[in-house]
This record gives sequence, C-alpha cells and structure tokens, in this order.
Amino acid sequence: MSNPPEAISPTLNQNFVSSIDPKNVLIGPPGLVATDPTGKVPTTYQYQAGLQFRLPLSTMLDVAYVGSQGRHLQDNRNLNYNPFGQCFQAQNQDPGKLALTPTAIFGNNCKDQNFLRPYQGYGNINLYESAATSNYNALQISAQRRASKGLFLGVSYTWSKALASSLSGGAGDNSFVRPDQYNRLANYAPASFDRRHLLSVNYVYTTPKFAMGNKFTRAFTDGWQLSGITQVVSGSPFTPGFSISGAGNQNITGSYTEAARIGVVKGCDPYTHSGDPFNYLNASCFFAPSPGSLGLESGIDFLYGPKVVNFDTSLQKEFAVKERVRFQFRVDAFNVFNHANFQNPNLTLNFQGYPQSNGVVTGQPALATNALGRNPNGTLNFTGFGTLTQVGPGALGYARILQTVIRVQF
Repeated sequence: MSNPPEAISPTLNQNFVSSIDPKNVLIGPPGLVATDPTGKVPTTYQYQAGLQFRLPLSTMLDVAYVGSQGRHLQDNRNLNYNPFGQCFQAQNQDPGKLALTPTAIFGNNCKDQNFLRPYQGYGNINLYESAATSNYNALQISAQRRASKGLFLGVSYTWSKALASSLSGGAGDNSFVRPDQYNRLANYAPASFDRRHLLSVNYVYTTPKFAMGNKFTRAFTDGWQLSGITQVVSGSPFTPGFSISGAGNQNITGSYTEAARIGVVKGCDPYTHSGDPFNYLNASCFFAPSPGSLGLESGIDFLYGPKVVNFDTSLQKEFAVKERVRFQFRVDAFNVFNHANFQNPNLTLNFQGYPQSNGVVTGQPALATNALGRNPNGTLNFTGFGTLTQVGPGALGYARILQTVIRVQF
C-alpha cells in the first residue's frame, strides 16, 4: 500500500538539518493513489480485410488492411499538480527566499510546491483512470513463391502507423497525462512501438544435383540448402529533450510539477542526413523554451531513429550414413555481414543559463560548450546531443553471431 497510514513521508520545511528531531518532524504531506471509480474495462477492437491473387511463376499475392482501436486504456493523472505560471505570481513568492536572494531568476523565490497545491496537506494525488486511447492502421502486402526448381521465396512489406494519447506513446499502462485540457494536443502521438516500414525477405534454396561425379563426390556436393531472412525496419520514435543550466520547471513553466518541451524551428529539417553517428540530429533546428511556457512547444515521439538492416542466413546439408542413420551439418550466421546498426541517440540538448538582469530573463540561452556530439571544429563528445550511443544489442541490432550444429539421427 502506498497511501497513509501504511506509508508516511516525514518532511521538514524551511529549517536547518541540525534542528531535525524525530519528536517534532511533521508527518506529511503524504501522497495518495486513487482509482477511477467508473471502472471501465480496457477494450480493443480489431478488424481486417484482405484480397488474395494468384500470379504467374507459382506466386501468391496477399494484400490486407489491418486495424485496431484501443479504448478505456489506463493512464495516470495527477490531481494535485501545481498549475502553470503559479511561481510567477507575486502572491506566491516566499518572503524568506526573497530576503536571501532578491535578484534570483524569476521563479526561484517561489514558495515550496506543497504550499501551492490545490488540495492542501497532500502531495501528488495520482488517479489511475481509464481514459487513454490508441489506434493502429496498416497496409500489409506479402508474396509467396512456392518451392519450384529448388527455390522458395517470400517477400512481405508492412506500412503502418500506431498512435496513442498518453505520455510515452502507449509504452505501457499507467503512463502520465497532462492534468489540463491540453492532453490530446500535447500527447497524442506515435506509440513507442510504432514502426512505419517493415520489409522482410525469406528464402530457401536447395542446390541442384550434379550430373558429373561418382556417388562419393555427389554425397558432398548435392543437397546443400541455403536459407535466410533479410529485414529492413524503420527506426523507433523518440522525443528530444533539453536542460538549461541553473533553470528548472519553476523558472520556465512557473510550475514545479509541469514541464516544458523543447522548441522546434518551423520548416527546419531536424536530421543531418550525414551518416555520421556523432551528428545524427541538427541542433540548429531546436531552441530552448521561454519562461511562461505551457509545455506545448512540441509533441512526443515525433522523431525517428535510424533504420535497422539485418541479414540472417543458414547453410545446411544432411548426410545419409546408413538407411536409419543420418547426420545433419548446419552453420547459422546472424547478422552475417556484421552490419552496424547505430541506435539510441542522445536526446538531451544542453543550454547555458538564461541571460538575465535582476532576476528577469533578457534572452534565449546559448548552447552549452559540450552540447553536440561532433562539434563544428570536428572534435568529438561521445555523450553530446544527437550522438548514436549504441551499436546493438537490441531488436535486430546484434553483432555477428556464428553457430555450428551437428545433429545425428538414428
């Protein structure tokens, strides 16, 4: 249980550590967890329609539309949040903080967040409700060539889009949503598992029998089988973020609990298209939010990582020793060409502090000196913004793996 009295959180406000005494520390403000009383059941509606065609060369073509709708999915809403702009209001300034730092950046002298909540005496009140939605729509095309002259070949392609209405794009239940009327505007976006394009080619080829040679040589030359799967998958969606030295939510949105989003220059291409793993994103297309932000500068999961390309192959042959004794030799190669799939870009763009005069912000912060992965002078920062930080492992992202199998059947 996370609700009081089973769970309590002693808190000391506006005092010194040396004055802490177990006999006089206040109990609170406690956080609460609540459940939506409507009790709606999460529901998924699925539907599809398809057509099949017989083509020449023993090939079958399948074209289908596949869709689904998710309703009453669970999300998490904080009922006891700090409203936007609260820390910019004169009546919410702490006299003690003002006396100590009268020229601090606006928002730093705000009263502590628990004194400004709508429901006094409590911390966060997280309501688990059944209000999130999702949808999936896809065009799925596949062609299968039946085994003929030793070759079986299959090709499939999916063009799809998955959207969800909760923060983190439907990555799981209990994702947080905005507490105000702008949730759909801010958080209706591609789901974390959205992959726009997926191409898959699978094949099995059996070598023909050689007319020349004797029984002994043909035992080693005939009947080899080469099979494999080649996949090309769009990258996963992600959300770029930011950090501003010396500034927190209370300085940007005027709220302790509600955050801003990074700004995106209209019409600017956020990708560099350079092929450089240290320079995947174009930092000039982004800017820091201004004080007074409502957290609507950009959406979530509106950018995509690099595509993933993978080749898995297998070579095998079966040898007959006697009528009831056989053994199989097989070599499997995963990512046979050892193709590097760079993933997981660094998503945090670092800015210097807001320029200010007597606590008033006077302009936009500049990029921090270590903000970029590859700086203009060519030097590298392995943790800079836009740096692709991982080369496998992961879905279809592993390095080359070889395994040999010898199987005896009797």
